[in-house]
Amino acid sequence: MKNKFITLTIIFTIFYGFNASALSLKDAINESLVNNLSLKAESSNVSIAEEDYFQSKADFFPTITLSGNIAESEYTDITSQSGTSSAGYELSPSSKSVILSQNIFSGFNKIFSARSTKGSLAATKLNQEKIKQDIILETIEAYYNVILAQKTVNSYEDNLKSVEEQFKATTKEYEVGLSSKTDVAQSEAFYNNAKISLLESQIIEKNLRDSFSDLTGVTADDLKFSEIETALPTTLGEYRDVVNSNNYAIRLARANLDISNANIGIARSAYLPQVSLTATKSELDEYSSTVDSLTNEEIKATVTWPIFNSGKSLSNVRKAKKAKNLQMIQLQKIQNEIITLSSNIWQKHLISERTIKAAELTYEANKIAYRGTEIEQEVGERSVLDVLTARKALLNSEIAYFTKQKDREVTKTQVLYMAGSLNVDTLGL
Repeated sequence: MKNKFITLTIIFTIFYGFNASALSLKDAINESLVNNLSLKAESSNVSIAEEDYFQSKADFFPTITLSGNIAESEYTDITSQSGTSSAGYELSPSSKSVILSQNIFSGFNKIFSARSTKGSLAATKLNQEKIKQDIILETIEAYYNVILAQKTVNSYEDNLKSVEEQFKATTKEYEVGLSSKTDVAQSEAFYNNAKISLLESQIIEKNLRDSFSDLTGVTADDLKFSEIETALPTTLGEYRDVVNSNNYAIRLARANLDISNANIGIARSAYLPQVSLTATKSELDEYSSTVDSLTNEEIKATVTWPIFNSGKSLSNVRKAKKAKNLQMIQLQKIQNEIITLSSNIWQKHLISERTIKAAELTYEANKIAYRGTEIEQEVGERSVLDVLTARKALLNSEIAYFTKQKDREVTKTQVLYMAGSLNVDTLGL
């Protein structure tokens, strides 16, 4: 009884220890988001865009300038208009000034510049979120691909054992005259093909594991298959509305269109006058030989109105309008492509359960067929080739069943991705 208790304790320790060290899908996603260099670079782009927006807002505030100067001047050989000479003298003139300047009107240039930089900031943040979703989707696909590759390798290993046993049994039967040379050759061919298939699947698994590690920064050890539980729209029409409103590619195209509108305003402002106001207070010492010091205060308003600049302003307006038209075309193109793609993904999602069920039924049927073929071969009603063919069909249906399960989970995440709502919280992990 004591030994039995110790054995159970060891089993539970190993089991729970294994699960404790397993890398969950949620952990893999978090690791990708932390380690991805593209996301780090995009964070820097957001910071740069924030500074650009701050600078455009700062243009609305006045500027204050302090200035000062001092000089050494010597005047000699002074002769008046009548020819009378006078003694020379030295001056050390100096001045201190405070200048306050404020742009009153700039043809709306500053307003549209602020709109443009604000739009650029919004677009940069949207692109950052889009990159996050790209990383999450890529990580999920890589995670399930590794699991599928591992299951495939296990299936090929089991297949190789079964085919090897069949080859050995056929060889022994041939030695005692119960099988033909053709049966042995067929068994050997299937055995060699099984070894090749196993090696190829192991190579694929290694490549997928390496890709997963490059993406997430962690090794693909002890991955566990789990279904994604998430709330999805109930109809295609509802889903398409959500995609049109929230898809990051579409939102990014709309943000670029807003920037183009602001750039048209910037180009048009070149036609309009600019008004600035400057207030100056200066204190001057040793101003001249007769004036020791003085204080000068001045307020000056300046109006500048560009009348003609070789047609560049008009050309810039035309250029900005053409850029806007291009963005409108790009927006329509992206909307059409995204809506079409999302509809296709939605249809795949709808049939995924039925596809899995069909693959499961096929797999179960092939298991029954294989067992039946083995029994019939033992009583001489089936050939060795029939058994090997049934085994291959079973292997293919088993891998197909695993693949459909993987495809279902990936399709769920693609549905969320197209709707702009793919994140750790919505995955229900």
